[in-house]
Parts: sequence; C-alpha cells; structure tokens
Amino acid sequence: MMNLAAMKVRSRLAIGFLLLILALLVLGGLSLYAVRTLDKSMSDIVNVNNQQLKLALQMRDLVQSRAIVVRNIVLQTDAQAVANEITRSQDMAKHYREASERLARMFAEDAGTLPAETDLFAAARRAEEQATPIYLRALEAGRQNNTQEAARILREELRAKQDAWLDQLMALANLETKLSDESAGQAAQTSARLRNAIVVIMAVAVLAGVLSAWLITRSILRQLGGEPADAQKLAGAIASGDLTTALTLDGRDRSSLMYSLETMRMQLASTVGTIVSAAESISTASAQIAEGNADLSQRTEEQAASLEETAASIEEMTSTVRMNQDNAASGSSLAVDCSQLTGEAGRVVGQVVDAIGAISTDAERVGEIVSVIDSIAFQTNILALNAAVEAARAGEQGRGFAVVATEVRALAQRSATAAKEIKGLIENSKRAVQGGEALAATAGEQMQKVLDAVARLKEVTVEIASASAEQTSGIEQVNVAVSQMDTMTQQNAALVEESAAAAGAMATQAKELLQAVARFKTERRTAAAHPGARYEPLALAAPAHA
Repeated sequence: MMNLAAMKVRSRLAIGFLLLILALLVLGGLSLYAVRTLDKSMSDIVNVNNQQLKLALQMRDLVQSRAIVVRNIVLQTDAQAVANEITRSQDMAKHYREASERLARMFAEDAGTLPAETDLFAAARRAEEQATPIYLRALEAGRQNNTQEAARILREELRAKQDAWLDQLMALANLETKLSDESAGQAAQTSARLRNAIVVIMAVAVLAGVLSAWLITRSILRQLGGEPADAQKLAGAIASGDLTTALTLDGRDRSSLMYSLETMRMQLASTVGTIVSAAESISTASAQIAEGNADLSQRTEEQAASLEETAASIEEMTSTVRMNQDNAASGSSLAVDCSQLTGEAGRVVGQVVDAIGAISTDAERVGEIVSVIDSIAFQTNILALNAAVEAARAGEQGRGFAVVATEVRALAQRSATAAKEIKGLIENSKRAVQGGEALAATAGEQMQKVLDAVARLKEVTVEIASASAEQTSGIEQVNVAVSQMDTMTQQNAALVEESAAAAGAMATQAKELLQAVARFKTERRTAAAHPGARYEPLALAAPAHA
C-alpha cells in the first residue's frame, strides 16, 4: 500500500489531483464513446435501416401504382389517356429500377446486412422478373385498345404474380421495420448502459476525490500534528524570545512537525537555561580565577627561589658523585690487577698439584718395581735353598755348588732386606706425597675461592662505577631539569599574569553573554522572577488519526 506519510506534500497533492484528472479523463472518454456509439446507432437507423425501409416501401408503392395503371388502361376508352397511363407506368418502372439498384447497393455495402434481407430482396427480384413480362403484355394490349385482353391478363395472370411481388416487398419492408425497431431498442439499451456506467464512474470519481482529499488532508495534518496557524504562533513566540509557550500534543505523536517544534522549544529553553547557568558560573569562576592567579603568582616566585637553592645543592651533589665515580674507577682497576695476580697464583698452584700428582705416580711405579725385586729375591732364595739341598745330596761333588748356593741365598736375603727397606721408604714417601697432594688441592680450592671473590669484587666495583656514572648522568639531567623548571617557573609567572588578564576578559564576555540571553524568556527564569506564575500550554487542533 502506498505510504503517504513518506511522501512529500507536493507528491501527495499531485497524486490527489492526478486521480481526479484520471477520473475526469475516464469519464470524458466514456462520454465520448457513448456519444460515438449512439451517433453510430442513430446513423445506422436513419441512414441504413430507415433508408432501406423507405426504399422497400417506395418499391411496394410503385408496384401498386403500376397495378393501378393497368386497371386504368383496362377501364379507359380514350387512346390519349391510355398513352398517358403507359407513360406513367414507364416512369414508375424507371423509379422502381433506381430504387431497386440503390437498395441492392446498400445491401452489398452494408456489412451488417442479414441473410434474411438478401433472401427477401432476391425473392422480390424473382417475383419482379416473373411479373414484368406479363405486365408489359397487359400494357401492350391496352395500347392496342384491346381492353378485354388487357383485363384478362390482369385478372388471370398478372394479379397473382403482382400479389406475390407485393408480398415479398411487404415482407422486406416489415423486416426493415423490425430491424429498425431492434436497432432503436439496442441503441436505447446501449444508451442506458452507458448512462449507468457514466453515473457509476462519476460516483467512483467523486468517492475517489473525497477519499483522496480525506487521506491527503489526514496525512498532512498528521505530519503537521495540528493546524499551521498553531505552528506559526509557536514559531513567532520563539522568534520573539518567549520559550514558555508550550504545545499540548497527542501522546502517540512522535514524528509530527508540532512535536519537532515542541521538542525544539524544550531543548532551546534547556539550552538557554544551561547557557545562563554556565555564564553565571563562568562569571563567578573568572573572579575566583583572578584571585587564584594572584596567590599562584606569589607561590610561583617562592618556588623560583626554592629552585635556585635546589640547583645549588644538586651541583654539590654532582661533584660528590663524580668523586665517587673516580674512586670506583680506581677500585675497579685495582680489582682487575688483583684478579690477574690471583689468576697467576692459581695457575702456579695448579702446576704444583700436577707435579705432586706426577711424583705420586712415579712412587707407585717404584713400589711396583721394588715388589718385583722382592719377588725375584724370594724366588732366588727358594732356588738357592733347592740348590743347597741338591748339593748336600750330591756329597763331595756338590760341595762347591753348595758354597755357591749359600752365597746366592745370602745375596737373595740381602736383596729382599734391601727391597723391604726401599718399599718402606717408598710407602713413607707415597704417604707424604698424598698429604702434599691433598694440601695442594686444598690450596687450589682456596685459591679458586680467592679468584672468585676477586672476580666478584671486580664486578661489584664495575657496577659501582657504572651506577656512579648513571648517578652522575641522572644528576646532570636533574640539574638541567631544575634549570628548565626555573625557566618554566619564570614563564609560569608571566602566564599567570596573562591568565589574570584572560580571566578579566572572560568575566566581561560572561556578562555580555548574560545580556545576550536575557531576551529569552524561559519557564525556569520566569519562575525564579515570578514564583506564583503559571503557564497554560497552547492547545492544538487534534490531528486526524487512522
């Protein structure tokens, strides 16, 4: 369905008038069609049916008149009178042929010609063809003054043919009369139908016009939310500065012009009230800012003096930190030297440990060799003992061999004794070496601890030097920052003076703003000025609703 509320007013009015114009065009077209249809119907009746009926009746009358001529010829005795009747008959025959030819053309040209018409006309022509020769014989007998023959032809031959001819022409005339009446009836029915259609279309057009006018009026009033005069009155009140004139709106209205105007008035009144409150607050605040600026100026000067003292103290602190940095650098250098010396000592102790380990290894090897010698001496002693036994068994032959065996055994015993002594000395030396090795290992561990401590001392000294450098850099930055703060404090002092001037200017502008909005009349300001005053809202004409 067409949404009128979404259209422009121009479009709605255009649609309404377009519908009316369309209805008028339909009504005019139907009227023209009715006039044309009736005109054609009447033209057919007058120019076709009536003409055909007229020609059929004319042909019938001419046939009857020619029958009267034959009767007159039979009754006449005067030759001149007979000649006159014959001349009349010839003229009638000529008129009959003309009427017959014209009627034939009309039947041929008219697409609405009925078969019954052509059949009757053909029958009439056949009757004519049958009656005409007899008729001419009767005329010839009358011209020859043979009235009896003419009477006989008329009575015995022509009358029957002539009656049949007249009957066909009369039937054709009756058919044309019937068709003319039917055409007239159809025209009347068509006229009635068209009249009813025109009445219906007029009623529909009137109803459509009324409905479109009602719909357009309702949509416009709903969009306006009331009468335009109320909107004009409210706009005039707002233009004059009166923001207390309210509108009474329908509770369902959320999109009309009146609702928008009322919302605008309320928001404008709220805005003006806010501006007034803000201007008063600005005026008060500007005075307070001016007082605060004076105090701030004094505190800024005091802060500048304190910053100068702080800068001097920081300068002394910078010198002290720099001395600490130099001492930390010297300590770091000494720690590096000590670390190098301790490393050398650690390496020497390591070499001692390695040498003692080698001595211990050699002692163990000598012990093994002495054990081998002791074993050889033991085996030699056994062999010598066995040799002595064998020499004793040999008697005198083995005495020299026994002496040698005894000497060998004595040497073996002395070797064993010497090996035991050497082994004892080696065991003592081995125990001494193991003790020295343990002491050397302990010395190496202690030296490593000393080396680790020296390395840690070196790291701490380096960290102290780095921290001292960072402190120096930080203090220098603080010194720069204090200098900048001093500069900024002086600038702040100048800005405080400018702020005081700006506060004065803002107070002046706040007064001017209050004077500018003083022309607006709001409910809050009026209620403050007149506590007992009440305001009635502007009543609106109720808009049309579906």
